[in-house]
Amino acid sequence: MPKFISFVLLLLLSSFWFSCKKVDIKFGEQFLDNGYTQIMKIDTFNADLSTIRVDSFPTSSSGATLLGTYTDPYFGKITSQCYSEMIPPFYEGPYTNTFFDSICLIMVPNRVFYGDSTQPVQVNVHKVTQIINGYEDNPLQINNVREFPVDPVPLGSASVLVNPLRRDSIKIRLSDAFGIELLNKLADPNDNDMRTSSAFIKYFNGIRVSTSNNGTFAFGCKDSLVIRLYYKQSQLFLNSKKYDISIGAKFHHYNQITVDRNGSALQDLNNNRELHSSQTGNTAYTSYVGGAMARVRFNSIRDILKLPNYAKLLRATLIVRPLRGSYSPSFALPPLLRMASTNVNNQIGFDLFFVNNGTAVTQYGNLTLDYLYGENTNYFYDVTDYVGTLVKEPTLSNPGMLMLPPSPSLETSFNRLAVGNRLNNNGKTELILVYAAVK
Repeated sequence: MPKFISFVLLLLLSSFWFSCKKVDIKFGEQFLDNGYTQIMKIDTFNADLSTIRVDSFPTSSSGATLLGTYTDPYFGKITSQCYSEMIPPFYEGPYTNTFFDSICLIMVPNRVFYGDSTQPVQVNVHKVTQIINGYEDNPLQINNVREFPVDPVPLGSASVLVNPLRRDSIKIRLSDAFGIELLNKLADPNDNDMRTSSAFIKYFNGIRVSTSNNGTFAFGCKDSLVIRLYYKQSQLFLNSKKYDISIGAKFHHYNQITVDRNGSALQDLNNNRELHSSQTGNTAYTSYVGGAMARVRFNSIRDILKLPNYAKLLRATLIVRPLRGSYSPSFALPPLLRMASTNVNNQIGFDLFFVNNGTAVTQYGNLTLDYLYGENTNYFYDVTDYVGTLVKEPTLSNPGMLMLPPSPSLETSFNRLAVGNRLNNNGKTELILVYAAVK
């Protein structure tokens, strides 16, 4: 009887320790030397989470214009404004007998938005007073922290109600004096400022488009800003015409994005390159435009070799569960979330992939959404090869993987992610291992 009780206690202890299901399977020589093997499933290995600070990143040539200000409880106050070089069309004069009508800036929303879209947004257009350019060592790139001086007097301002899910153009009426000045230059045969792009850029360095600083909404537009001059020309009849000044070099069109983390969950990220999830409420965060990216590491993964009768790793699955209540249709999750390899400097490397018919396909998590209860919202990844390599190579560096949307949405969307570690009951990130053990 004592032997039976000891056996039962040992069985219960094993079940608790491994959290596993097992089946006896005879694999034959193709697996383990004609022996019987148990298939074990275990979910007690830790997926270690932390949040990494992003100081700056390129936003030129991104294909999007980001505008707005909103305060996020996780990331703080995020503000985005756009700088853009503008150039005139090919000169097709003459512009005699012309009469000014109006001038405006036209933008087209691209369905990127975050926050409360029911409130109007104050949009301001200023003239840049310095030629927009890149860096000496990289003239084709401008980062989000770059700033150029502007004329304090706006060219135009308007309060607009943006419907982010429609493609209705946003029009900002600009100064009549500015429009008349342009039309007079076009009509003057001795004025060359409107004749070529290079001459125009020296005369008119570009524009900055921004919003009021107390907003609760941010949105995106296409990189197809147009300053449209409406005028009439007297010929046989009085004809209505337009003259479009458009974006110049795309690498001179960029978004300046700033983050004020004071009072937010990540305010300590101001003075630290990294915050462990234990320092941030057992949570890690990703918003690239918000200056943060979540990282996952499997620090104790080689302890699998210490499990009784361990023989071979069969499958490793990572399940990332966003915190319940941290997302909604207005505060959306990234629809695609990659796992990017990194190094000790937290640089973005290669993406986690799987092989399909000989082709490497990036894994994006296959997001499942459950807005009603939040229980079944998750991203799912096959990390078998990644974990297997860590187990086999004891000297291999293990800097982890970064949870990030793919480019270009990485730099052009406001979507964000909050995920919990194993101690966070509102959304655990789990590593589930299936391995073979010799019986």
